[in-house]
Amino acid sequence: MTTENLETPPAGWFVLDVMRKKAHAREWVALMIDVHPNEYRAGFFLHTRECFVNIQGTHRSRDAAWDVLESLMATRH
Repeated sequence: MTTENLETPPAGWFVLDVMRKKAHAREWVALMIDVHPNEYRAGFFLHTRECFVNIQGTHRSRDAAWDVLESLMATRH
């Protein structure tokens, strides 16, 4: 499975986690998949696509990065 790096979140995908791009950096990425997380964790889907989405700006905390990601996703729908 290959993982893509994207600038905007794909429509209809789900966020698994938000994490730092590099250790001790203020740049963040979100790990996203195209299957609902409950189904993904149960292992029902073998062909799940995943991607890392760059979160714009620099943020001190995971919560701040998550808020930016949520607003970015809300503007797309």
